Amino acid sequence: MTTTSPIEMTTAPPIASAGEVGRLVQAAKAVLPPPDRWTPLTTYPGSLAECIIDALWSERVRYAVVARIVERYRTFRRWAGADADHDGAADLVRSFDIGLESWMDQIGNRQRAYSRDQAPYKAELVQRGAQAAVAAGVDTADQLRDGHARQSREFTDLHRMWLELPSQHSGFTWERLLLVSGARTVPPDLWVAEFASHATGRQLSNQDALDLVDQAAAAMGATPLRLRNAIWQYQTKLDRRQGTSPPGSHRIAPGAPANQQLAQGAA
Repeated sequence: MTTTSPIEMTTAPPIASAGEVGRLVQAAKAVLPPPDRWTPLTTYPGSLAECIIDALWSERVRYAVVARIVERYRTFRRWAGADADHDGAADLVRSFDIGLESWMDQIGNRQRAYSRDQAPYKAELVQRGAQAAVAAGVDTADQLRDGHARQSREFTDLHRMWLELPSQHSGFTWERLLLVSGARTVPPDLWVAEFASHATGRQLSNQDALDLVDQAAAAMGATPLRLRNAIWQYQTKLDRRQGTSPPGSHRIAPGAPANQQLAQGAA
């Protein structure tokens, strides 16, 4: 049975009109909390270890789960007389000296990277991601930010090794790693593009969607990063509830129809 979205996608010029900005603002006001209640984006500018944990655990989970795991890592490191907020990748690697099973019991959980029994545990991905950073010569968040700005050999080596980790080829967690480190980057986000596309009624590229969100944020008196993060938070809850995901995202069910509720609410 073929279904039709409440808002049909149409072909349109790539430049956003004032009407499209208004429709995106209307959609945001319809489904998002007021700007003063938006959850701020958490960053870890002093700890590459915490950046790695956040980035690799954020996929397909509520962010509250990620926050709890980061906090348990901080507690674990305090017991060792260390400050996790200044941990490098090598410190994170050494935290696995207790063994993967114990690490999952004391710090993480047994969530897998994707929904198959043979999928690696996210804790294993964290360990391997930290090992990749050490092997590439990127130990600190400062080195990651500097490498990103200069596109250094160490940075590009880490980028390549990260995308070679199981289920990481989409680049979502890599862009998340850069974002939470405080790097000056605008990561591609298929969920933001999906939100903007349904609000405007035409299929937008990632860059067109981000440009439109920037204009909508200005109209709402908010920063673009805060609006993008609010949209991301909304989409994670909606897509998890419906078991849907934007085409090509590799997050839950690639290619599944998404955001019918948003389209109806914004109409």
